[in-house]
Amino acid sequence: MAKNLTFSKNGVPMGRNKSTAENNSSRWTAQEDNYLRMALAESLPSVEVAAKLGRSIASVATRKWTLKLEGRFGNSPKGSTRNFKSTARTRTKANQTAIPPKGIQLFKIETGVPLPARNGRNEEARSQVRNIFNQIQVGQSFVVPKNMVHVAQYIVSKEFQAYKIRTSATSAEKKFFRIYRVA
Repeated sequence: MAKNLTFSKNGVPMGRNKSTAENNSSRWTAQEDNYLRMALAESLPSVEVAAKLGRSIASVATRKWTLKLEGRFGNSPKGSTRNFKSTARTRTKANQTAIPPKGIQLFKIETGVPLPARNGRNEEARSQVRNIFNQIQVGQSFVVPKNMVHVAQYIVSKEFQAYKIRTSATSAEKKFFRIYRVA
């Protein structure tokens, strides 16, 4: 076993010495390969197979792939601890193909469908911000919701280049921001 290992919060070894298994870097034997084949046939959990062979779960999965073995490992028993979290997700038929919502037919030419407002922008709120910037003097300020801060900054940069503004949250929740005209 390697010395001076550091561990993550989940108890996984970190650093260069990741594996603490006894057969860490030894070659696979014919007996181990046969046990792996038998474990797949019986659908034993990969955690148990790795523990029995003294190898990591990742090395067991890699050996299965190298030998081109068919079959799946069984589910881990409840309460067992795993050395590695599985990042692979099982795909179902529903995940693989997107089903269009009912009532919408894809690839059908239609006429008379109205265009949406410019990328869903709130033009009324934008015009209100423009009107405020037309009236505001240096040293004055106004409050906007959080989602309008970037809009106000964009309008100043494109339409009111002579203006200099500063923004500040009005509360700890940062739901509203005060916009100051400083020049």
